[in-house]
Amino acid sequence: MKHKTGRIFHKLYCCLFGMPLFLSLVLISCSGEQGDWTAVQQEGEYIYGVWHSATMKKAEHTMLKVVKNIKNASMLSEGPLTIEEVEQPAISPEHLLPGDGEFLDWVQSRAPSTYQGKTLYRDRAASPDLYHAYGFQRQAEVEYQAPQFGSKPLILLEIFDMGTPENAFGIYNFHIYPQAKFEWVGSKAMLSGGYLRFSKGRYFIQIEGYEFATGIREAMIAIAKAVASEIKDPPPEPRILTLLPSNKVSGSVKLFRSNWALRQIYSALPVNVPQLSDPALGVSARYQDNADSANWIDAQIVFIIRFSDTSAAESAYTLYRDSVMKAAVSPEVGADGAILVNELVVPRAN
Repeated sequence: MKHKTGRIFHKLYCCLFGMPLFLSLVLISCSGEQGDWTAVQQEGEYIYGVWHSATMKKAEHTMLKVVKNIKNASMLSEGPLTIEEVEQPAISPEHLLPGDGEFLDWVQSRAPSTYQGKTLYRDRAASPDLYHAYGFQRQAEVEYQAPQFGSKPLILLEIFDMGTPENAFGIYNFHIYPQAKFEWVGSKAMLSGGYLRFSKGRYFIQIEGYEFATGIREAMIAIAKAVASEIKDPPPEPRILTLLPSNKVSGSVKLFRSNWALRQIYSALPVNVPQLSDPALGVSARYQDNADSANWIDAQIVFIIRFSDTSAAESAYTLYRDSVMKAAVSPEVGADGAILVNELVVPRAN
């Protein structure tokens, strides 16, 4: 009640007596709680919230949708809302590499090679950090060539064993973006630039074409289909995704297991965000008022993080709340007890 009364008084003061020194705060307060709102709350083993909401009212409305989904799922759930516990048959990635003559006239231009654990990409100018953030275990790769394109490698196939279907789903969706083009190869695959990427089961597959040509693109799709056919149908997408509100921006769903990965996904997050701890799992998606709008980059983000138990979620929420208080900001308190912060008036870290 104290926060609400203070807010009303501040609105009356700034609207009746002119502009005080802190102009941005006045404009926010005089314009119906407009701003860049964050909302965070804890429910059971979950911490959920909203980033980049245009108004406090919109943030609160979204929060009510999420907590309703969480409570309904808790009552109906017959098991965990993750799929890590589902045992998947482990096939070494090198055994999934198509051999000579398995698709069109393409053949391997060299013997396959592999990486395992921390050795990934140590001998090349490529960063392995993203793969490690999603639980990478083993990779196999090989290049292909075809007579009609000369005797040089033109396609690189990489197969990553990510340990679980969730990890493979997460790193695949890291590359997905709204309005991307897809191809069905036995699994939904994204075609972007010179790459074709998809996940199936515990595997993430990345195929790179070194040159742009119709024949090369057709071969990349043929390779993808050959690989996908060797992998047994995976379980459904992680059930935690069902807790997100409907009407997501298509192609905006993300999965993350660490704060490092989260900040690789979103470059403009608030200074203070809940801290994930192993084996926490987070999902997120973008939402916009106008479904036909192309400006999805500024759309509201909804996130849900599932911790190992209620105690772990409570600890993470307490740390988050304390960090917000230390930022010298008096946060609002929502109808459901959620912490609401207008990021436009939060001091930025140096």
